[in-house]
This record gives sequence, structure tokens and C-alpha cells, in this order.
Amino acid sequence: MDAVKPFLDVLRRPEAWIPGLRGRHLLVTIPVHVVAFALLYFGTMQIVRGEILRTHSTDARWLMTEAVRDLHPLMESHERDEVPRAVSEFAATHRLFDLKIYRSNGALMSSAGEEDPDVVTFLAGTEEESFHFDRDGKLVLLHGMIRLRSKDRCVECHEPTAVLGVATMRLDLTVQIAAADRRLRRNLAMLIVAWALLVGALNIGLVALTRRSLARLHVEGSPGNPGASGRQEVPGLILDPVSAEIFDSLQKLLDHHRTSEAEVEGRLHHAERMASLGQIAAGLAHEIKNPLAGIRGVIEILGDDCVDDAQRALFDQMVAELDRVNRTIHSLLSFARPSPPKRVPTDIRAFIEDSVQLLRLNLEKRDIDLKVEIAPGVGSFELDPVHIRHVLVNLVSNAADAIGASGIIAVRATAFPDRDGLILAVEDDGPGIAEENQDEIFEPFYTTKFTGTGLGLAVVRSLVIRHGGRVELRSEFGRGATFFVLLPGKLAEAGAPSTETEA
Repeated sequence: MDAVKPFLDVLRRPEAWIPGLRGRHLLVTIPVHVVAFALLYFGTMQIVRGEILRTHSTDARWLMTEAVRDLHPLMESHERDEVPRAVSEFAATHRLFDLKIYRSNGALMSSAGEEDPDVVTFLAGTEEESFHFDRDGKLVLLHGMIRLRSKDRCVECHEPTAVLGVATMRLDLTVQIAAADRRLRRNLAMLIVAWALLVGALNIGLVALTRRSLARLHVEGSPGNPGASGRQEVPGLILDPVSAEIFDSLQKLLDHHRTSEAEVEGRLHHAERMASLGQIAAGLAHEIKNPLAGIRGVIEILGDDCVDDAQRALFDQMVAELDRVNRTIHSLLSFARPSPPKRVPTDIRAFIEDSVQLLRLNLEKRDIDLKVEIAPGVGSFELDPVHIRHVLVNLVSNAADAIGASGIIAVRATAFPDRDGLILAVEDDGPGIAEENQDEIFEPFYTTKFTGTGLGLAVVRSLVIRHGGRVELRSEFGRGATFFVLLPGKLAEAGAPSTETEA
């Protein structure tokens, strides 16, 4: 038994003795096709042979019925003693299907022979007729029996519908069935061969189409292929829906892979820019910040000692420009070297009012109305007041710059439906942001203003991301813009309902 076990293991694992996927595929498909062809052959043979036999049985029943119809007048036109002779002569004319007439007791009418047991059994039953096939070796015999009943003219000698006897027949169909079997086998064999050739040709064609499609998929998926971005249909695989579905799935996977590669490449590019920006910021802070502080101090001293008002205004303007440069350096440092947020519970209403208070005077001079709207139930929320104040100031300042003069800016605060976050919105009625610029305004150093640094919105997004949130923009060119700051966290209930405050 131990010696046979390795051989049995090999039989259980065909991959061990049939190398390659194609060989194992043929190991399965060939027996399946052979069994299918065999079932088709034998099933069709049985169906057609049965139909042939039923057709001959129908023809024989019709012939038998016609013979019995012709037999009744013959029996009526002869004397009782001459009827057997007339019946024998009539049966002789129907020798083709071996017609015989039996009396009501089962004996053959043309002679005083013994009773036929099959006829006796039939007379004992209730059937009016019986047709069946018998096989005797290679012979195929059709047997038929029909009761002979008295007609209207037979009433003088017999009771109405009395059984006068039985007519039997026997037809040898061996030659006809054999000839039909030969033709059927030949035609069915030709059909199966044609079917096998058609299946083989289809398989060969589908294999070629699949290989060509896979080759095209490989070319489309290869790096640097210029046509890899557009998807293509595969009309050559219509006859093979499984392969077409696999190809479509692979193509979707390839598209997803390309999208993921593009996203990763974009993130790497952004990370490289941030690293470069960090190095630039560190150098600027070290090389410029301290000298600027010294220059600013000297200019302030000169301005204080100056008696001429025009010169003093010039010194004040120089100090303001140095302050602007200093703010730019601080923005660059806060963006490139962010500090982690220090979250503390903060009253949202007081925080927003305090944050925008410094901007009100400048906005009033430009005829810009600043509104603060706090939704009912918005109370305390944990955030970094320094970071989020920077966010609000930047967004309101950008909105004012977009409006220019005479407009409305609204700062709103509301909670998520499940109170698991805070939503801050800054809306303006300015010219809006063009769609082609909306994906770039958060990039460092991108600006549409002549005096801008392009760091304001980049710093805003960086600070919000450090809080675990995100910034979203909704704008239509010519219809203003709204920036949404979404901050996750648990929002506490307010002590009392809030009302709108206008500046």
C-alpha cells in the first residue's frame, strides 16, 4: 500500500504530471466535450428511432383500420359457411403485413387451429386495439390487434356491438429501421464533426483575440505609453463575454493604478516643494529677520527726531513696509515650520468677535459691511485660538481684497448635524474665483494680486489640516466666494440662543 500511495497522490494532483495551465485546461475540456458529444449522439439516436417507430405504428394502425373496414362487407356478402374461405382469400391479399382474422374464441378463422394465447389475452381485456414492437435478436417486429364488432347489417345474426373476432397484423421493420439507423448515424456523425470543427475554430479565434487584447492591455499599461490615458473598447471579444469582462476589469484596475500613481506623484511633488520651502524659510528668517529689526529700530529713531512732517510720514511709510516684510517672513515660517495646535476650550462667539475686531475699522473705511452670524446652540469648542484666528483674519482679508470697496462679508459659525464638528464660513459678494484657478489658490506663492505673496491661503489650509480638518471652496465667477473651514471635534451647547451681530 505504501508503494501505491505516491502514484495515487499523482493522480489526485494532475498538475504534478500535466505541466502548464493549457495542459490542465485540455485535461478538463476534452473529456467534457467527449461526454457531451456521446450524450448528443445516443440521445438523438433514441429520439429519432422512437419517432420512426411511432410513425410506422401510426401508418400500420391506419392500414389495419382500412383493412377491417373493407372486411365487413366481405363477411356480410357470403353465407356463414363460406365466410372463412372469403376471409382467407382477403388475408392473402394483405400478406404484406401478415393480416390474420381470429374468431371470438381466439382461434384462427381460416382453419380450426388452436387458439392464439395473445389473442385470447387481448379478448379478455377492454382495449379496442393494441400496437407494440417486439425485438427478436436483430429483428424489429410491429404487432397490431383490433377488435371486430358487429355493424348495423350484422344485427340479424349477432347482437349489437358484439365482438365477432380480432384482426391481427405483423410487420417486419428490421430493414427500414436499419437503413434509417445508418443514415442517422452518418448524418449525426457529420453534424458532430462539423460541431467539433466549429468549436475548435471558435476556440482558436478566441485565443488569438484574447492574446491580442492582453498584448494591447500590456502596451497600454507600460510606463511612458502616450496612449495609455484613454480607455478603448474591445469589439473583438463579443463572442467571449467572460474574457471581455476580465479585460474590462483589468482595464479598470489599470485606470485605478494610473490614478493612484498620479496622486502619489502629486503628493511627492508637493512634499518636495514643502521641503524646499522649509529650507528657504529657515534661511530667510536667519539672514533677514534680525537685520530688518535693526533697520526698523534705526528708522523709528530717525522718525522721532525728525521735525519735518513730510519726512516723518516718509519714515512711517518705511516702517510700515518693513512690518509688511516681517509679516511675510512670519507667514513663511508658520507655513514651512508649523507648530502643533494647542487646543483649549474656546467660546466661539467671543472668539470670532475678537478675531475680526481689528479688521472692522479698515473695512468701514472701504464701505464693506462685516456680519457675524452664530447659529443657535453653538457654544464652546476645543481649538487653537492663535491658529484659527490667523485663519479667519486671512480669509476676511482676502475677501476684502477681492471686493475692493462697497460690499458685504459674512462670517458664520454652525455645528455639524451630529454636533461632532464646527463649521466656519467666510462669504463675500465679490467677483468670485474662476474655475480654472480654484485648484491652485491653495498652492504656495500662487497669487492673483500684484502685492500678494501667495502664502495666505496656503497657511490657512496648513493650519486647518493640523487641526484634522479641511478647507472647501464654493464659488462662481462673478457671484462671490465662500470658504468653509470644517473642524472635527465635540461641540458644547451654548448657554443661551445667539442672535446676529452686524458691524
